[in-house]
Amino acid sequence: MKNKFVLNEDIREKTLLVIDENGNKLGEMSKQEALELARQHSKDLVLFSSGDKPTAKIIDFGKFVYDQKKKSKENKKTQVQTKNKEIKVKPQIGLHDLMVRVDNAKKWLESGYRIRFVVLAYGRIGTKIDQIEEVYNKFISLLEDKAVVQSPLKKVSNVQYESFLIANKGKK
Repeated sequence: MKNKFVLNEDIREKTLLVIDENGNKLGEMSKQEALELARQHSKDLVLFSSGDKPTAKIIDFGKFVYDQKKKSKENKKTQVQTKNKEIKVKPQIGLHDLMVRVDNAKKWLESGYRIRFVVLAYGRIGTKIDQIEEVYNKFISLLEDKAVVQSPLKKVSNVQYESFLIANKGKK
């Protein structure tokens, strides 16, 4: 945090637009005048923007850094992170194996995960798109009471097709 800001004597600009800690504009003044004013109030002169009109603020920098860290911690607490689980299948998958993956997907969807369904089609099987879509449609039909398709099946690479599913909030 301290590396992002230029403080006190490290400021290179000769004239600055100075703002006090309450947000009141004190006007343009030289760097030396601003530093003196900051020292009189036992505060720091912090450069917030440089460019056409360099702007500096007279604040207690230690308290400012503390408040910024506190705000970032609060933001992290309220942030919602999406959790993903991935199911990979091949177009030749058997019905029982697909059912096992459907059961896992149902558990994960109830726990709040988002499912990434991937069909891997290596070699010549990659040209048989009807088989790839058949596996995908079978998987979706087995999950239609629990999941909603967030993005349809699309080709990601030469061998990989993927789709995203989320929990169906309406029918629980």
